[in-house]
Amino acid sequence: MTKAIAHTYNTARAYHVQMIYALIATCAILVFVYAFHVYKVIANTVALQKVEAHMASLSGTVDKLDAQYLELSSIITPDHVAKYGMKQGHVSEYISRQTSLGRVAMSRHEL
Repeated sequence: MTKAIAHTYNTARAYHVQMIYALIATCAILVFVYAFHVYKVIANTVALQKVEAHMASLSGTVDKLDAQYLELSSIITPDHVAKYGMKQGHVSEYISRQTSLGRVAMSRHEL
């Protein structure tokens, strides 16, 4: 047992510098990974703020267009449209298509 402990101690002593370098390299890699993730969080936060600002400006534009639409739609009446030569039309024939829905319905399947 003493021999095994002495052998382990000697092996650890021989690789002491390599273990320290490995520890330092691991710490450096972890620092770079941490810095990268902090950068990603900051970049995503800035992008989110830009998108929210753009969304607010678009919302204002949509509100203006909606107000214009409501204003203009109240002007359009059948009498107003008739002044421009348009009249109310009607559909004399409907387009129909033969399908096999009857057979599907009879076989108790639903679409």
